[in-house]
Amino acid sequence: MPSRKQAIRAAAGEGGYARTARLHAEGFRAILTADVQRSAVQEFHQAGWPTESDGFPKGGQWSAYAGSVWSLLSRPSTTDTDAHPDDAERHDLTITPEFTFIAPPISINTGEAMVLEVPGDTPPPELVSQVSAAVARARENEIAKLVNDAQCAICGDSYPARYMLAPTAAQELTVCPSCVFDGDLFGGHDPVRLAYDIDHLWFEELAMPAGWAAVAALLACAGGKAFVERLNDAGVLALPGSHWSDLSQLWIWLPPHSRPAALDGLGPGAGLARVVEAVEAAHPDLRERFRAQLAEELEQESDEDGREYLVEQLWPAVIAYAVTLVTQEQERPGHRPPWHVLSDSFEPGTLAGHFRQIGSSLDAHGPGVCFTLEVGLQVVAEALGWSGMRGWHRWSIAAEG
Repeated sequence: MPSRKQAIRAAAGEGGYARTARLHAEGFRAILTADVQRSAVQEFHQAGWPTESDGFPKGGQWSAYAGSVWSLLSRPSTTDTDAHPDDAERHDLTITPEFTFIAPPISINTGEAMVLEVPGDTPPPELVSQVSAAVARARENEIAKLVNDAQCAICGDSYPARYMLAPTAAQELTVCPSCVFDGDLFGGHDPVRLAYDIDHLWFEELAMPAGWAAVAALLACAGGKAFVERLNDAGVLALPGSHWSDLSQLWIWLPPHSRPAALDGLGPGAGLARVVEAVEAAHPDLRERFRAQLAEELEQESDEDGREYLVEQLWPAVIAYAVTLVTQEQERPGHRPPWHVLSDSFEPGTLAGHFRQIGSSLDAHGPGVCFTLEVGLQVVAEALGWSGMRGWHRWSIAAEG
């Protein structure tokens, strides 16, 4: 045994995979946490999960974030937290490291909804599969515990009070995700505070309504770099989530049941960029369907059917709304589907108020913004097999005509 350990220690200074390969060739079973961590993060990323990691261990363990999960990797029963976990002088590299997955990522105030321990030698695809199943179960369990003790100030639908947020300066005026841009919300729009409130739910509440991701997508798409700068300059102690500047980091909860083929193969959620990629790969003609649908509507209500109304900048938000509202519908079977309030949910004046605050270059009063959101949402929903909300947007087209 001493000579075996000496050989492993001697090899500790060699480079990554070359060192591992040589040790295995010589019959030594050395598991390097750096390699295990790298492989796991890559596998989650390839599976569509937003991933973030420091790239180096702290306190004797590796840390990473994958979607709604905090991941920790360390060698079990070790008491030496000052040393690198692959330091052969301080650790036995033959001991299999262990992952601990925790959700929500920040559970100081809300408690841990999921704690999953998995051996570090688990094949990466199986690792992702186990975490996916555990997260889905934990979210389902947390949703089952919810008590709807408040009502949306606009539509009156019941929600847990802590899951409704204030999109205006009136903090007591809280709404559900479907009503953030409603026409009855006047003045004092505060998308910066709303964004930080969404982040609070994002990192601390595993059962948060799926639709808040759509609201985040719309603000992020409309504001772009200017909105990120305003979030950074807001003087809030917490840093804004990376999803405000990178749509691949925006975690979208996917429908737990009756999922369309376009979303097959993804876990309980995925980054918005991956969701958009999957939907468009399955339905590459979505934009053409949008133009055809709008031309059909305008022929009925207006002679101006030749105008271009598709705002490409907002297209990911359209897909986010279609997917997350169906997720909410499936996760809240005893409640009215969220579609019923959308006839007033993209009011140009309210959108314009938010757009000004986030520094957006888009003109919310121009018909393109609302048509993209309303007609686009119908087209995407129908392409994915969700046709129950047909006709809800006609009021706005008639108004434009």
